[in-house]
Amino acid sequence: MAPTSADQANILLVDDQPAKLLTYEAMLGDLGENLIKVGSGREALRCLLTTDVALVLIDVCMPDIDGFELAKLIREHPRFRKTPLIFVSALQVSELDSLRGYEAGAVDYVPVPVEPKVLRAKVRVFVELHRKTRELESLNVELERRVEERTAALQATAQRLQESERSRSLAMAAGEMGSWEWDLMTGEYRWDRGQYRIFGVDPDSFHPAPENVAPLIHPDDLDRVRADGDRAARTGEAYHAEFRIIRSDGEVRWCVAGGAATRDDSGTPVRLSGVIHDITGRKRAEENLQHRNDVLEHLVEERTREREAALAQLFEAQKVETIGHLTGGVAHDFNNLLMAVLGSLELLKKRLPAEDERSRRLLDNAAQGAERGAALTQRLLAFARRQELRPEAVSLPELFQGMREFLERAMGPEVEIQVSVPEGLSAAKVDANQLELALLNLAVNARDAMPTGGALSIAAHELMHDDGQGSEPPALPPGEYVCITVTDTGSGMDEATLARATEPFFTTKGVGKGTGLGLSMIHGLASQSGGALLVSSQVGQGTAVQLWLPKSERAPDVHRSAVPEGSGMDQVGPATDHLVTLLVDDDALVRAGTAEMLEDLGHRAVEAETGSQALERLQALRGRLDLVITDHAMPGMSGSELIRRLRLAYPLLPVLLASGYADMAEEEQVEDWPRLSKPFRQSELAAAIARAVRRSKTPTANDTAA
Repeated sequence: MAPTSADQANILLVDDQPAKLLTYEAMLGDLGENLIKVGSGREALRCLLTTDVALVLIDVCMPDIDGFELAKLIREHPRFRKTPLIFVSALQVSELDSLRGYEAGAVDYVPVPVEPKVLRAKVRVFVELHRKTRELESLNVELERRVEERTAALQATAQRLQESERSRSLAMAAGEMGSWEWDLMTGEYRWDRGQYRIFGVDPDSFHPAPENVAPLIHPDDLDRVRADGDRAARTGEAYHAEFRIIRSDGEVRWCVAGGAATRDDSGTPVRLSGVIHDITGRKRAEENLQHRNDVLEHLVEERTREREAALAQLFEAQKVETIGHLTGGVAHDFNNLLMAVLGSLELLKKRLPAEDERSRRLLDNAAQGAERGAALTQRLLAFARRQELRPEAVSLPELFQGMREFLERAMGPEVEIQVSVPEGLSAAKVDANQLELALLNLAVNARDAMPTGGALSIAAHELMHDDGQGSEPPALPPGEYVCITVTDTGSGMDEATLARATEPFFTTKGVGKGTGLGLSMIHGLASQSGGALLVSSQVGQGTAVQLWLPKSERAPDVHRSAVPEGSGMDQVGPATDHLVTLLVDDDALVRAGTAEMLEDLGHRAVEAETGSQALERLQALRGRLDLVITDHAMPGMSGSELIRRLRLAYPLLPVLLASGYADMAEEEQVEDWPRLSKPFRQSELAAAIARAVRRSKTPTANDTAA
């Protein structure tokens, strides 16, 4: 029930920012108290002099008089020495700031952002204390008025009645709770009904003798209460004690007792008279406030830990992202170099005499080295999440069935392979060839971890991922996924090794036995596919790798296995007519090597270094052009933008986008343009040209000329 206007306490809000005053008003409006808003320290002082204020909330930073100076001025006025002051600060509060605030007279310090529930709880406690204080003062005034009336009417009575009434007056003035008297000459106690009520005993049956009162005092407080009473009786000093009592029903309550000595003519104490006040409510309020403070401190510590953990994750993500950018750029440039090397080697081999076996072996060795470099480049691009992926609906049972024989050859007879994939498993949305390579990589890692043999288990199941499940990837959006789990019984990894397992170039294998890009490549594939990678391991028990992939909504597609089936140096692609081809690439080596391939295939190559230069070449050819082959990453105009312009001017002109770098906008990635991944062989170039020409409905320039 909200207090009426007459019962409302005045809460003074002091802040030079109107927006913050409105915020405090919104937080504290539900309390039903009268909120007084002022914008400066001077206004606050004027308000205090004219208004009875229960509590003052002060902003620390204000232009004319800051919060510390205002608190000092308030405390210097005797009327406001006990008025509660709470500082609210948006700055980082140091220990020195807190000490300065408390020295200035603050009772609490509330940092920003303010927790509304905590602020309301604190304000409610101080307002209730103010209200109770005012009620007690009012009651004390009323009691003093009544006592004075009774004293005036009974002045003619006996001295004993006057002394008794004086004792009662003293007790009632202290709080109208309970009064007591201890006759030091006889040792007798006299209680009023309030005293009996506090102790929970019947005035008609309970005799307040020392031996009867002692069991009602809490055992832990009894010796201290007796010592304080004996000292007051002996010296005549004022008596004050805070202690617990145990009522007859077993309830423990807190009390505070105070008394003063009455002396005879010789100055010897003959009587102690005083009052007792039940402060259980105040104690419980203090405990509740302390509990809330403890909870708040716990929340602050928890939030601090969460923030530190988030900052650590952010730093790690930024570090990996930086390495990824660097790796992707290096891999792109390396792709262009390998393109020139592989193309030149292939053309050179075709020009060697058939009987020159030694030169052919040397060329094959060079080509194999370049191919290994190309494979390493693909891993670098996978780690950088910039490889060109072709996601499709992949049937995992068919994929594992197709890989089974190759895996058995790769693992050897010492390793037992167990595959558990249900036939009705939903398709996964992923690049099938890259997934095969990732699984092969995991299998080889497992084999190397089991030098004396063991078991390799591959399982898959589909599941629904929800936020907040601790055993699942934390950064994965909710949805349906297919989870592939590869488990081995190898040597396992300790915590330090496991923490670095997916870092690029980190490997536990010997020199020349690993690049350190295997798991980082798989991690890049999972992330780029919209999934995640989880690795768990225990020393001596093995390692389990979970590859989460999004579930596909379409039926499985048919794909060609990525498992290598032999060299392609001597393979020749499908033949096409002699074409006039516009070749666009900013790298002179790549452009020259590709032009040689085209001319070796019987085509004519017209070279352009940039997209704008390509448009000029196209204009000069006056339409006698059969095909455009363009790189993607070029300065000024990208290959995607060039193709888009060509589509507007020449919608039926065949185009081929050649790039090994998937740094394209999302809308460019979904365009259904024929593509050729770098580095490529002459046979792959010929096949890609044939596909691009078949897709076009327009006749070639040669056909038109004929």
